[in-house]
Amino acid sequence: ERSRRKAISPIIATLILIVITVVAGVMLYGFVSGFMAKTTSSTGAVAQIAIDSAGVSNSSGTAMIIVTNTGTTPVTITQVNLLNASTGAPIVTFTNISTSPGGTPPVTIAGGNTTTIYADPPGGGGHGHGRGHGGGGSGPGGGMPRPGTTVLVQVVTSTGSYAEAYTTVS
Repeated sequence: ERSRRKAISPIIATLILIVITVVAGVMLYGFVSGFMAKTTSSTGAVAQIAIDSAGVSNSSGTAMIIVTNTGTTPVTITQVNLLNASTGAPIVTFTNISTSPGGTPPVTIAGGNTTTIYADPPGGGGHGHGRGHGGGGSGPGGGMPRPGTTVLVQVVTSTGSYAEAYTTVS
């Protein structure tokens, strides 16, 4: 009865093994090259910024920050956060960032340049000069911190990188 069974010829078996190997190789190459592309694009152009000085005014509800782009690629500043200096909890988030009080966002800083940015009060702070609002802006986490309070100023870029500096609210 053994003579009636048909087996795959050695040539066909070899071809099937070669096809399986080539397909596995192509799939592995696709996975590795896709992984490497993601890795290099997310780390290849990391925005590097530094805060040279920061000031926060309770009366106007604004923050003025001098930021240096220490990298070589332009960065866009998208947000400024005031954080509790002890706990890191958010106090106020500014998204109206410009190069002049009440100016128009966004702010893009070229590589190697230093720029003064202004963060106007959240919730409609871009009108006028952002001044004369009495108690300042209100936003997530309440209003502006009281004068004399030490806060952590966090400047965030469009890529998610950030710089931080401590300052005392005036």
